[in-house]
Parts: sequence; structure tokens; C-alpha cells
Amino acid sequence: MHVRILDEARADLRNISNYIKSENPAAAQRVITAILTTISQLENFPFLGRNGREEGTREISVPRVPYFVIYTLPDEYHIDIEAVFHETMAIM
Repeated sequence: MHVRILDEARADLRNISNYIKSENPAAAQRVITAILTTISQLENFPFLGRNGREEGTREISVPRVPYFVIYTLPDEYHIDIEAVFHETMAIM
């Protein structure tokens, strides 16, 4: 399957990176790498995540960092990364 990171998710990644980078550039790189590594695993294991809070979505937690990825499987060939959120957003 082919992973597509949609515009909103790209903006989320930029915002996460910029926020962390202002305090600790090395940490920002580690967090983004962890998120992208988790996303890349979906290519081979698209059902690795759990059913999402919204119908038609799936979610996967990123190991060792407090973020999770929301994605959809619009067809048999693609995985669309819709958003990346901090775990505190899951409470809302």
C-alpha cells in the first residue's frame, strides 16, 4: 500500500516540529522521526492501528512519544494520513 500524508497532517508535523524545536532541536528531530517511522510501518501493516473515534478512521499510537496518527484506508492501494495529534488531544 502507498502512504499519502495529506496537507493537514503535513501541517501538524510542521507545527509539532516547530513547537519542540524552539526548546530542543534534537528532540524535535527524534519526535518527527518516531512519527514518520510509525507511519511507514503502515505500508506493510495497514491494520496495525485500532478503529478510530470517528467512523471510517483508524488510529495508531507512536511508541515512546505522546502522539498518535489518524489515518484512513480509502481504497485497497492507499493509506491517507489525515492528522497527527498530541495524546492530550485524545481527551477532548
